[in-house]
Amino acid sequence: MAVMDGIRLPGDSTVQHVTIDVPEPGHGQVLLRMKASSICGSDIRAIYREHLGSGPEAYQGVIAGHEPCGQVVAVGPDCRQLQPGDRVVGYHIAGCGVCEECRSGYMIGCTSPLRAAHGWQRDGGHAEHLLAEEATCILLREPLTFVDGALVSCGFGTAYEGLLRLQLSGRDRLLITGLGPVGLAAAMLGRALGANPTIATDVAPERLQMAVSMGLVDHAVPADEHAAATIRRLTGGRGCEAAGRTACLRDGLHPCAHRLDVASVRPIAPQAHLARRRVGPRVPRRTTQQWQGQVEEVTAAQRSAYHPSCYLRPGNGRPGGRRVHPRVRRHLVLATTSPG
Repeated sequence: MAVMDGIRLPGDSTVQHVTIDVPEPGHGQVLLRMKASSICGSDIRAIYREHLGSGPEAYQGVIAGHEPCGQVVAVGPDCRQLQPGDRVVGYHIAGCGVCEECRSGYMIGCTSPLRAAHGWQRDGGHAEHLLAEEATCILLREPLTFVDGALVSCGFGTAYEGLLRLQLSGRDRLLITGLGPVGLAAAMLGRALGANPTIATDVAPERLQMAVSMGLVDHAVPADEHAAATIRRLTGGRGCEAAGRTACLRDGLHPCAHRLDVASVRPIAPQAHLARRRVGPRVPRRTTQQWQGQVEEVTAAQRSAYHPSCYLRPGNGRPGGRRVHPRVRRHLVLATTSPG
């Protein structure tokens, strides 16, 4: 049997170079030749400290890397779409496929012992090949590169899901707190969804400058004691309809984005239920080619930046007797956590 090189990251600043057998795809599985496998913020924690999680979610001593991107080289029986030669991005979690969470598309919320994440319970992308489920692979369209695909799979996916839950539209002012890779992705996607204006805060001047120079935000506000007043002034005292927090910066900024009480209906993969749905007008969409350049710029910046792995957690509000403002205000938190 053919063998391949791989890397394990067990923690305590340790790197293990290993040689293992090249896996063979089983039912509904594909074998990828890895082209890019990026490092996430949760990887950084695990590399230098320790892996978190217990029981089925404990680290299983596998090959590292949960942001894989590669090319299909073999398919198993009953694969329905992918063929050898296809370029794909790999979603890092495979659930049991039959529970309520999996059926609703939230495999991260699967509580079955069969749930497995690349880099934690099953081999990840830091090797020459990766065994993945066909159902968790997404076709990577040209002209996106493999590096683009690896970085987009986690950071951009997190940001996009947050904006979908916010039901962002051209009627909304968007506040982004934290301009790391996920924040930059949220700004770019917010532009595409029509948010106007987009206001962003960060403690790092270079990140504020990057967001402005790339045309991703309308206003870049230093995250200091004057930030809240500045945001109120920029919005005529009304604040922002939608807000996403991508870093654990101080909560004093949050009142600038009027919060709608939301309920966390699931402890692992909670969903935000809006008390009132507001449908915004359609906004012009840019072509794939127009957004391609900015995707490449943002992902290039991510290659050397802290790249948190996130799942969505609604704000801590609970539904109650408060009167909902006629113009719905929404707030979600992008909470940094281990996807394992």
